[in-house]
Amino acid sequence: MTREAFWHVHGLICDNLIFLSTSNRPQRPVRYQLATFLCRLGAESGIKTAGVMSIAEGTVYLYCTRVCQALREIRNQHLAWPGERRRDFLSAEMSEWGFPGCIGIADGSYIRLMNKPQVNGYAYWCRKKFYAFTIQATCDHRVIFTSYDFGWPGSVQDSRVFKNSHLWQHKEDYFRSHEYILVDKGAVCSYSILLKWC
Repeated sequence: MTREAFWHVHGLICDNLIFLSTSNRPQRPVRYQLATFLCRLGAESGIKTAGVMSIAEGTVYLYCTRVCQALREIRNQHLAWPGERRRDFLSAEMSEWGFPGCIGIADGSYIRLMNKPQVNGYAYWCRKKFYAFTIQATCDHRVIFTSYDFGWPGSVQDSRVFKNSHLWQHKEDYFRSHEYILVDKGAVCSYSILLKWC
């Protein structure tokens, strides 16, 4: 992450109430908590992150939890499903590539975990032979994210994640009858479903 990107994210979350102390002891500044979060998510263990940041391992977990909560609360300001006019534009753009009516692309991926989770750890063992969370995301033709589902254990198949997503279960709220998204064969079990409602 660049220095400019770090300070941009810091500016987005620094005023969140989760960073206000509820005791007599003040919290460390948000910049330290964000740096701890990024270090931990950068594939460092909790112990190594604690050593780098000169804090206890439990504090690493606490800082990561706070930053995650703050990021969740600004999600809808930065990630939104396209409205009708935007979907018309996306459909026109994708028509040039031979996909009229297509408004996006979806796929699943893994976010690797350094350690086996203590609760139901076996469920996080993915087909690529490491522990992970599954993320399913949609994006437009310029790779701008329009939705995501996150938090499923790595052993869960893409098709199950996709069929349990808000996007799939409430597709009539997201798509008009001629609109669809492209997915790979791991996300659906029927070609006819793919053509009708992806």
